[in-house]
Amino acid sequence: MAYLVLARRWRPQQFSDIIGQDHVSQTLTNAIESDRIAHSFIFAGPRGVGKTTTARILAKALNCETGPTSKPCNKCSNCESITKGNSLDVLEIDGASNRGIDEIRNLRENIHYAPSQGKYKIYIIDEVHMLTKEAFNALLKTLEEPPSHVIFMFATTEIHRVPATILSRCQRFDFKRIPTNTIIKHLQKMCETDKIEIENDALLEIAKKSDGSMRDAQSILDQIISYGGNKITALQVAEILGLIDLDLYFSFTSKIRDKNLKESLLLCQKVFSDGIDLGEFLVGFEEHFRNLLITKTLQNMEFIHVSENFKERYLNESKDFSENDILQYIQLIGEIQNSIKWSTQPQIKFEFGILKLAKMPSMVNIEDILDKFDLLKKKTPKILKQTLEPEKQQIQKEIRSAPDLSEIQNNWQNFCDKVKSTKISIGNALELGVPKIQDDKLLVKYHKAHNFQMSLLIKNKNIIEKIIKDDYDQLIHVKTEIDETIPEPKFEKTINKQETIKQISKTDPLVNKLINELGLELT
Repeated sequence: MAYLVLARRWRPQQFSDIIGQDHVSQTLTNAIESDRIAHSFIFAGPRGVGKTTTARILAKALNCETGPTSKPCNKCSNCESITKGNSLDVLEIDGASNRGIDEIRNLRENIHYAPSQGKYKIYIIDEVHMLTKEAFNALLKTLEEPPSHVIFMFATTEIHRVPATILSRCQRFDFKRIPTNTIIKHLQKMCETDKIEIENDALLEIAKKSDGSMRDAQSILDQIISYGGNKITALQVAEILGLIDLDLYFSFTSKIRDKNLKESLLLCQKVFSDGIDLGEFLVGFEEHFRNLLITKTLQNMEFIHVSENFKERYLNESKDFSENDILQYIQLIGEIQNSIKWSTQPQIKFEFGILKLAKMPSMVNIEDILDKFDLLKKKTPKILKQTLEPEKQQIQKEIRSAPDLSEIQNNWQNFCDKVKSTKISIGNALELGVPKIQDDKLLVKYHKAHNFQMSLLIKNKNIIEKIIKDDYDQLIHVKTEIDETIPEPKFEKTINKQETIKQISKTDPLVNKLINELGLELT
């Protein structure tokens, strides 16, 4: 018989065998026992965590000759055919290669036929997110109201790509990444059964490399056994997987901490000469600083997956860095990863990034600065007083020597004459108002009959504000308002027009120029 890989040989056959997905297996077990079986399921989660395996176990549980049962016998013809993958009633479809509308139409035509052996006709569509939009639309009506003998089971690693209209018609089960310790225990059980001696550090590295996927861990272990035989060491695992020794990372952090550029460059050369992949190195370097941060923050090793001989080292090394510094290091490593990814000269980008890490100044906590400042104030109150008192006196002196704006209000006619020298019409408009100084405002009050003068003043207030700024060195705003208490003005019945025009022509050069150029006579 041909060799059967570990991932297939150790594939779960009962709900109780599924590793790390108790919330899923328990829910499905209860649903079968209480006869609350849905017509469509969707299993979502990372690769290699048991989605398709769960679908097959559920299919056996529903079509077992003793079922539906939460514990399929795995001995009857139905269970055996489903296990071998040749059951006529359980059809597994690869969504990546059968993704078009024609395949879904064929499926819709065939679902009306009754199952040949079991109670249900079950369709398992793996990587269902690969179906086209048209294929999903063709599946909608059938999925909502399938025949009573049809059950759909979908599996996907990218649940966000499945349309909401499909999700709303299915019971959704989210599979989690399997914890590292759980993977280690299962691998250890497999090795004990197969009588393979393996070091704990080797199991740890395999579990870390699998990234929460039991299938990946089993595949890696299969490869390691082929290399090392029945006795496996952590060194063999490192050679096969191309793992980087943590000692190298600790060497880098010590040089970065000491800001030793020369030794940092020499370590970069070691990385190049050893043929270490820069991307893999930076991923491990990022995890190394993450371990330092977790150790620094929590002061324990509960969430650090390293061998025992490095745990004490992480506790000691974390004392040399602050949380802010480690966070900044992690951010810079991410920038190095992006820069070498698209660069035609990744070696230069890598060296530049490592030197940037070594040259990075230590971040200062603002709370520490404030504490030191408070301490300084307590120790040197006299110095602070001597420093601040002259400045305070100078400010008070400047305030006392500032011009008094009340002079404008007290000598209103003089101020109006000064404005007339700039623009006579604005000065004349000012004369008709009653002034009042309020904080940073010059308020000019008028009788309601002087609306024209008010509007003229507002349009040209910048002229008045500039005169005040030049004479008093203060910025003040000009406002106007109507005051009913001001007596109504008495207008003269006869106005000497000729004298008025002569006066305007003398003070306003534009009017004088107009009279001369047009040859006008004053009458």
